[in-house]
Amino acid sequence: MNNSPLWSPQDVAERFVEALGSGDIDIAEHLLAKNVVYTRSSWRTLRGRGAVARHLRHRANSHVVLEAILLSATGDDGIALTERVTALTYGPLRLQFWVCARFEVREGRIVAWRDYVDTVDVLKAAARALAGAVYAPARPTPPRPAI
Repeated sequence: MNNSPLWSPQDVAERFVEALGSGDIDIAEHLLAKNVVYTRSSWRTLRGRGAVARHLRHRANSHVVLEAILLSATGDDGIALTERVTALTYGPLRLQFWVCARFEVREGRIVAWRDYVDTVDVLKAAARALAGAVYAPARPTPPRPAI
């Protein structure tokens, strides 16, 4: 009997990022293990599916629109790495920056999720968002998804 999960770690990570990008928090939550640990660069760590889901739902219910565009993904031996562009839009402000994520997947669920961002990149994105709010041609445009 084959007890391997239906999806590879890469599949799970891709589906998760796609769910975040489309605002489908129910699917994103379903892909998280009960004891998931979410670590973000320079932010506090969230522990447990409930805490992560509350964070995602809070974001989804705010006036800031979150967009996640998957650029690449690879996976092997329970680990998946993704590269994405995350955009946070509030009215004319569009803060768009690059994010690398590492997912540990067991039995088809994410047990650890670590997001890595470059603080300088986020600061540059904030400056460009402010410029784009005043001068529309400076507003960043979404990249084309590679996957």
